[in-house]
Amino acid sequence: MGLLENAGAGMDRRSFLKGVGITGVAAMAGGALAGCASGADTKADAADADATAAAGSTGPIGYMDDGYDWLGEPPTISDDEIVDTVEVDIVVCGGGHAGSGCAMMANKCGATVAVIEKAASMDAHKYIGGEFGNFNSKFLESRGFGGYDLGAITREFCVRGAGRVNPSLLAKYVENSGPALDLMLESIPEDDEILTEEQMPVHVAYGHPTGADYPIYSGGYYTWAGDTQFWGPYNDQPVDGVASFSTITKAWNYTIEKITKENATWYWGHEALVLTQDGDGSVTGVIAKNVDGDYVKFVAKKGVVLTTGGFEANREMCWDLITELAEWNERSGITKSDYVDGDAFSMTTNDGAGHKMGCWAGGFIEADPRSTMDMGGGGGGPWGHSPFLLLNADGKRFMNEASAVQMSPVSRRQPIGIICTVTDSKWLQTVQHASVDHGCPNYTRPQYYDDLVTDMAAVVDAGAEGAGVRSACITERNLATVYGAQDLETALRYAGYSDDVIPTCIEEINKYNELCYAQKDTQFGKDADCMIPIDEPPYYTSPSMNSATQTSVMVTLCGLDTDENMNVLGQNRTPIKGLYAAGNCLGGRWGNNYSTPTGGASIGMAITHGYVVGQYLAEL
Repeated sequence: MGLLENAGAGMDRRSFLKGVGITGVAAMAGGALAGCASGADTKADAADADATAAAGSTGPIGYMDDGYDWLGEPPTISDDEIVDTVEVDIVVCGGGHAGSGCAMMANKCGATVAVIEKAASMDAHKYIGGEFGNFNSKFLESRGFGGYDLGAITREFCVRGAGRVNPSLLAKYVENSGPALDLMLESIPEDDEILTEEQMPVHVAYGHPTGADYPIYSGGYYTWAGDTQFWGPYNDQPVDGVASFSTITKAWNYTIEKITKENATWYWGHEALVLTQDGDGSVTGVIAKNVDGDYVKFVAKKGVVLTTGGFEANREMCWDLITELAEWNERSGITKSDYVDGDAFSMTTNDGAGHKMGCWAGGFIEADPRSTMDMGGGGGGPWGHSPFLLLNADGKRFMNEASAVQMSPVSRRQPIGIICTVTDSKWLQTVQHASVDHGCPNYTRPQYYDDLVTDMAAVVDAGAEGAGVRSACITERNLATVYGAQDLETALRYAGYSDDVIPTCIEEINKYNELCYAQKDTQFGKDADCMIPIDEPPYYTSPSMNSATQTSVMVTLCGLDTDENMNVLGQNRTPIKGLYAAGNCLGGRWGNNYSTPTGGASIGMAITHGYVVGQYLAEL
């Protein structure tokens, strides 16, 4: 997830399109196979079956063999502790993007819905903006972006996931994302400024492609313009290094407000704690605790949908489940206790509640590799993951820079220290050849690019201090430091390279220029149109640091195993009746990492999968 930001949870997402302005379970030693303790064989006393979750008891599975205790025991709540009971068709645990999408469509289809949401009120839940990755919506088609081959987009998602995904789930997203966005937009009054052209300019400035020119093929991957963004008015005055937006954007808030006035009832200040199950393990509802500490039982006639988000704020779960995170940190001397007790940053308060409830009920978290939205590492400066030349701490070129998909994992494998973007007076030409992957300079507002040009004009005069340049690759407009000089040696020295490494840097740049002149990258195979020589002063450098560590950063992306209907699977891949997952509780979506053929796919996928499962359950 450009950033849809929950005022209470700090949810964040990034990225945008070039062109639109709002535009049988095996137990394995060493924890190699993911799984959760199943509750299929052990149930609470039959009399209390509907008021107590089934505790896992089939024995340790996978990572749990090593004594990991992130799962813990489910709370036991007896019937006499319940102060109220609510009976509806569908119970949704979590009112974020996936939960709201589910309630929106279930509501449209006539089902009664209860949304259990921790936020205290609508005011505490409002978003300041967001983005919705979608394909062939009426909205985008009206602005010239659409008519895409949806099968090709699903195929690209599967390629990026290295086959470790559920193609049916991805196809449901790709095929339904356009209708889901269009339904959401129906909640916005026609005369509201959010739907005016001024708020949604079609961005063709600076040579960016128009709708007919997609997909873009770059670095071995395809990308499509499909990200629709909703943000407040542009404000070019940074606050603490970050430019801000002056008003709350209304798009998604309109949707929530519309849902709350119709068949979906929102239970603000309620936290879902544990699922209820009957004697055969079918999920019958949820027990939640309200702000007064009282327990409320929600009974679901058709199903419970887990949409509580990821577990990025639960550092123990991150360490135990995101295997790559633990390995990279341990190799850098960081222990589990260092990480769990440290000050690792999280953009949300999501603690894995839905994952735990699903596991207690007999479900399983998808197998390794369990991905997280860690796009850290690599260079890019204010331009993001553009096809600029990158040099590592030894002054060596190390990858095909047009492959935004690979920039983070490849950069992490470089020597500890500087990773530097190097360019020259033709820097904007390189930006124009970037793809629209997450983290690329693909935001819609022409003003962002105007700001780049303005800020870059002050870089050389800033000398060794460098200049802050407003980024065009993340919504928050962070300032990146760029250095500039009339000769390469000085620009490299400003970036932090020592005198004994600078000759290697110069040699690598000269080799790179030769490949550019020949228009053939025989070293790493970068696309010919991205091979732009660095030979016209002034020269620019923008360094970042590779620490060879990893964090959950924005959100975790691994979730519960489900079938194509998002029905959570238990032992022997048997569906658990009545239990479903969407959003970051849903597995089978990303494979290795957050790699998407359009921006906004995390939020777009969450809303769309919620939309799909909402309709599915309503029609049961």
